[in-house]
Amino acid sequence: MVATAVPESTDPDDVSVTVKAFLSADLPIELIELLEKIILETSPFSDNRNLQNLLLLTAIRADKGKVVGYINKLQDYDEGEIARIATDHGLYEEAFTIYKKYEQHVNAINVLVEYIVSIDRGLDFANKVNKPDVWSRLAKAQLDGLRIRDSIGNAQQFLIDFTQLTVTLHRFLYQGRRSLKLCGGHRNL
Repeated sequence: MVATAVPESTDPDDVSVTVKAFLSADLPIELIELLEKIILETSPFSDNRNLQNLLLLTAIRADKGKVVGYINKLQDYDEGEIARIATDHGLYEEAFTIYKKYEQHVNAINVLVEYIVSIDRGLDFANKVNKPDVWSRLAKAQLDGLRIRDSIGNAQQFLIDFTQLTVTLHRFLYQGRRSLKLCGGHRNL
């Protein structure tokens, strides 16, 4: 009855009371089934952030195999907190997926090099996102792992990216200064 009545309900109090009852009775699998019907099927509560968080947290604790599917389907959960809790529960791939999905590149590379312990995957990821902070973190991980030659190469990539950024900034400032002079701008430039 709950499986059909609650998902069809539009009253938040009905849903809240039912969810609390499942929590109090320590019925995580049944709670997951209920939340799936409320969230994954179209309902007034499909986009409810708290219910999405609860679904993910319950799955992390009770049905780890469903977590990655929820990560990919859901959009309105607290990604930083869920990824941290996934990491705490040994779900490193799931945490990496969350960070990658929400473009939290430094957190993603940290999971790859600290928890999954894959410098090679870290290198692939750094090549894909090509961000100086990611290259820097990868270089540090390589140094920590005594992969000195690789670390120097990635530190060089970081410096090349930084140098390109500096040259671009210098050109921009020079053009701005030149434009000001042509327009009769400030004499002390």
